[in-house]
Amino acid sequence: MIDAKFKWELADNASSATVDNLEKELGISRILATLLAQQGIDSTEQAKKFFEPSIEEIHDPTLLHDMDKAVERIEQAVEKQEQITIYGDYDADGITSTSLMYETLLSIGANVNYYVPNRFTDGYGPNMDAYQRLIDNGTQLFITMDNGVSGKNVIDKVMEAGVDVVITDHHELPADLPNAVAIVHPRYPGSNYPFPDLSGVGVAFKVAWALTGEFPVEELDLVAIGEIADVVNVMDENHALISYGIQQLRQGMRPGLAALMKLADIKANNLTDQDIGFGIAPRLNALGRIADANDGVKLLTSLDENESQKLAKEVDQANKERQNLVADIMKEAEEQANSSANQQKKTLLIVGKGWHQGVLGIVASRIMNETGKPTIVASTDQNNPTLIKGSGRSVDSFNLFNALEAHRELFTTFGGHPAACGLSFDQKNIVPLQIALEEEAVKQKFDPTVKQPLPIAMKLVPADVTQQLYNDIQRVAPFGPGNMEPVFELNNVKVVDVKTMGQEHQHLKFSIVSDKKNLTVVAFGQGNLATLLSAPTGQINLAVKVSLNEWRGKKSVQLMLEDLQINGTVIIDERTNKLTPQLFSSSDYYIVREPRLRENIAPHVAPGYTLSIEEAIKTDFSGQQVTLVDCPSSEEMLKRIFAEDEGEPATIRLLLYQRKSAYLAGLPTRNDFAQLYRFIYRQKELKWPMQAKAVSNHLKINMDRLNLMIQVFSEAGFVTIKDDVLKFNESTNKTDLTQTKRYQKQLAQYKVEQQLLFNDAATVAKWLLEYLNLE
Repeated sequence: MIDAKFKWELADNASSATVDNLEKELGISRILATLLAQQGIDSTEQAKKFFEPSIEEIHDPTLLHDMDKAVERIEQAVEKQEQITIYGDYDADGITSTSLMYETLLSIGANVNYYVPNRFTDGYGPNMDAYQRLIDNGTQLFITMDNGVSGKNVIDKVMEAGVDVVITDHHELPADLPNAVAIVHPRYPGSNYPFPDLSGVGVAFKVAWALTGEFPVEELDLVAIGEIADVVNVMDENHALISYGIQQLRQGMRPGLAALMKLADIKANNLTDQDIGFGIAPRLNALGRIADANDGVKLLTSLDENESQKLAKEVDQANKERQNLVADIMKEAEEQANSSANQQKKTLLIVGKGWHQGVLGIVASRIMNETGKPTIVASTDQNNPTLIKGSGRSVDSFNLFNALEAHRELFTTFGGHPAACGLSFDQKNIVPLQIALEEEAVKQKFDPTVKQPLPIAMKLVPADVTQQLYNDIQRVAPFGPGNMEPVFELNNVKVVDVKTMGQEHQHLKFSIVSDKKNLTVVAFGQGNLATLLSAPTGQINLAVKVSLNEWRGKKSVQLMLEDLQINGTVIIDERTNKLTPQLFSSSDYYIVREPRLRENIAPHVAPGYTLSIEEAIKTDFSGQQVTLVDCPSSEEMLKRIFAEDEGEPATIRLLLYQRKSAYLAGLPTRNDFAQLYRFIYRQKELKWPMQAKAVSNHLKINMDRLNLMIQVFSEAGFVTIKDDVLKFNESTNKTDLTQTKRYQKQLAQYKVEQQLLFNDAATVAKWLLEYLNLE
């Protein structure tokens, strides 16, 4: 059995009366009506409002804290033609925020420029050296975008120097805030703003609206990109902002975005929130990770076609480089995460040397998803070997910001929110930080063995999965926190045509077959499941999302794998006649019959996981992964290995290495025995084993079979071997040679090899499961 990675939580049944009413009154499918009801939409009026959000749902910008002060100071700077500098952030939310405010200020005649800090030289948020350079170049007013609330020391110094700062931000608010002219923030303490979950670009949009006095429709495409990229709650006013923003994006007004979408193979007329989240946003983020995020602002604000195409290519190339860096670092990071020391911990602090710091957050996120543990991935700084810089990502049940905030003295810099953080610290604080993380895990009662929940909208059968279903699902988009994309459960599916994809076979593609209908399933980053799904198994259940694939103008619905579970023991066929260290890299129990072979592989396996047959018989393999390294000597031995288990092993992997094969040697026939008997009878005695090869050639009996026959003759008393001389015994009772212990032992080896080594994978698996009663 392969257990699901997540805890599947099927949604409570929606009221049948509500679903019936929505289905009838709106003329929609029952599945769509159910999805609406699960969102708490129980009337046709609410449903229509959800399908077609109104501008009236977007809150008045003047309700935001300090909005009046911010607008007043910016208007004063515009009127006096003071030099305004927009100080942005290098992620997609920060880039779109900066672009939006830059265009807005230009439109009202401001003397404005922008500066997006460099992740490596400036770091996150206000940097005094950067601010001073800008002041020296004439800046008289700073407007921060998507940063600022955690920069008290810098901003206070700037204000004391006579240069004003207006902060617009949405990140976690520290206890001690900067003394800025204004702090525009949706969660400011004591504020009456009705919705707390705007992203940086959402706040920037509100400032632009308040500043111009008009609803800036033309900026909504940037809002959609920044909000989806920052994974904010997509309900309330964000539902309307993102929905309208996607409509703007479909019109393709910005040359830079049009060029970028073409390179990302995104069709503007069919663009969805998924295209933003997995196509546009990662490319913009890549600039801040490994290049210059200022180019992102140029791309989004340029009206020049040639410049836009050139910038789009640079952005796309940066994304490809980012992908390669992540792949390289992941290999080393996974080794650390899977070390015996880290396997015992509730949290992970992974520190490398020379890793590119721009992609550490991505690596941390992937390690967290693989292990279910809050993870910080960090690396030494190239310019300062004693300084460690990194990023952290956390699961829902562990507040990473609170955990680290309690130990702020360990950090040179630190900022973030419950699910993510950025930080730097001295090398001497590696161990104290590890200890602090484990202590905080205990305080928060975090247990990484407790599965994270995976909400399941409903159970479907393959026949339900159609393009109409995809269209219905898109009607309840955009998706994100507050309105997660629905995940569906498909049970007892038949899996065929399993393939890996990607240069390193890291992705997976397979089909499920039901009622003559084939559905393609894609699983990114899960190529390791190919062997499991290729093996004949029991019941397979899938948790999937529904997507649309378009190839050469043809659209087809496909499924994206979120999780799976396989009931019953999985038989994995990796039979081989050559053993390599790579075959022993997984955390299996390795059962080895031959003592010398066991000694040879032991150095490649964790202590206690290389077992003799006798040790294996005493071990309970319930729920464990087991590898049979060499072939058991009999079917009975095979059964005894698993006979005492309380439950079923999760997997049985078959290597079944055999140096010599009883099956290939063959069993001696009655004629073989008679021929050898007559030969020895005539010779009376032979030098043995010196003459064995000559006898084999003369009688045309292979050496393995000949040696077996001599051993059988010896047991039956037909011959004796002493001092390298084989002698024929004259007085011998008639014996059934096939009943000798030696022949029976060879027969047992022959039979088990015949079953396990010389049948196809499906036949072997079927026989093994039946014989061991594991079906």
